[in-house]
Amino acid sequence: MTQTPDKVGIDDIAVAVPKLFLSTTGEFARARGIEPAKLSRGIGVEKMAVPDAHEDAATMAASSTLDLMRNNDLLPEDVGRIYIGTESGVDEAKAMGTYVIGMLEEVYGPGTFTECSTVEYKSACIGATLALESVACWLKAGDDGGWDEANGSNGPGRRRGRVGIVVATDVARYEIGSPGEYTQGAGSVALLVDRDPRILALDPVMGVYTRDENDFFRPVGMRCAVVNGKYSNLCYLAAMEGAFGSYQRRALSRGVVLLGDGECVTDHLDRIIFHIPYPRMAEYAAASLFRREWRSLPRWREVEEEIGAEPGEPGGGEGATVKAKAEAKDEADYQRRFSKSAMFQEAYGKKVKPSTLISSVVGNIYTGSIYLGLASLLVQDLLTPGARIGLGSYGSGCSAAFFSGTVEEGIGSVARGSVLKKLDERVEIDLADYEDLHRGDRQESIIPPAGEFALLRIDADGYRRYGFVG
Repeated sequence: MTQTPDKVGIDDIAVAVPKLFLSTTGEFARARGIEPAKLSRGIGVEKMAVPDAHEDAATMAASSTLDLMRNNDLLPEDVGRIYIGTESGVDEAKAMGTYVIGMLEEVYGPGTFTECSTVEYKSACIGATLALESVACWLKAGDDGGWDEANGSNGPGRRRGRVGIVVATDVARYEIGSPGEYTQGAGSVALLVDRDPRILALDPVMGVYTRDENDFFRPVGMRCAVVNGKYSNLCYLAAMEGAFGSYQRRALSRGVVLLGDGECVTDHLDRIIFHIPYPRMAEYAAASLFRREWRSLPRWREVEEEIGAEPGEPGGGEGATVKAKAEAKDEADYQRRFSKSAMFQEAYGKKVKPSTLISSVVGNIYTGSIYLGLASLLVQDLLTPGARIGLGSYGSGCSAAFFSGTVEEGIGSVARGSVLKKLDERVEIDLADYEDLHRGDRQESIIPPAGEFALLRIDADGYRRYGFVG
């Protein structure tokens, strides 16, 4: 008998990163005339993952998916969906997932994934989050055999039909010498989406926000993105506030969050993970949301005692009473002071900062950056049963989503150490090799592929040939 599952969410996670990296604080910083401290502390990026000549978003997607399947003893017939979020598409028509399935069938056998559906989600860095929502809804609907004991088990007392896999995979690339160059990165995160998940059972609410912006885009045929840096930061913060406000209303109206006296919604989120184009941006996002919530609560008096009243509020300067009248400079200065306040630093250090661990040594991986945050909490043993995790996802152009989930009892059975091992085993390259790879001038791999998927060649008509190199 098929039933609708009560809980759907993220059961496991696998991360694939290139074997190469470039330090931002050494030769790179000297060549670009940047103080190393600005990169390591000001931006929060110490190392950038760099794809080798045989690597791209598709090979990394196949690698993370294969790891996920092997770690969970999944066979092709167990997988009903492989949905991919990316803005590093390798074809304008053919879905990246078909390339990924072709690579996986070199391991599992020809035709083994013919009953698996795939689609490519493109919406800048929010694409994988929208793919996760879609796969979760598919499972929640009880489609495809759904909640069926006859399909076997995945551990004591677990039952399931076919599962879904969401893959976030990207190569963040900006022009050499541009302001965005030091935030580059590459990697792939595969999420096993299942019933009765071990890591995170998703709550039934999601707040969203969308508007038309030109903060970040990559026209057809361009290898590197166009970024309006400071404006993009403003769009990110405005959209995140909008999505959080939407989540806030929905979570309270649905009873997902129940507030006591003097409480706010972020009080009920034990950890918060934001999209991480660079780690410092997560701090900016946290300051924006905490300030939004706290200013109407009694605790705000303690903040004002430390840093003064907000611009435009009574006592905030020259009798202005409407915040919108405050000068931009005064507002920016106050936001900086707020981000250094004791109350904010305590909340940020506990709820948000731990999620930036992996991104600081990988760089921006666009759609997967928020899920590197989840992996960061996992490897640090910071996901405890019963904790509610908030996730704020942003995609330039622009869209944002805020959602949440509860850590489940099965978290203790999820493996933790493989990501850190991969990061430790990477090889540092020099600036010349990085620039050759960045421009696409180097045809031979720095580390020849072995035991991995690789781009073997591109045909005269542009078709990409991938394979598994043993």
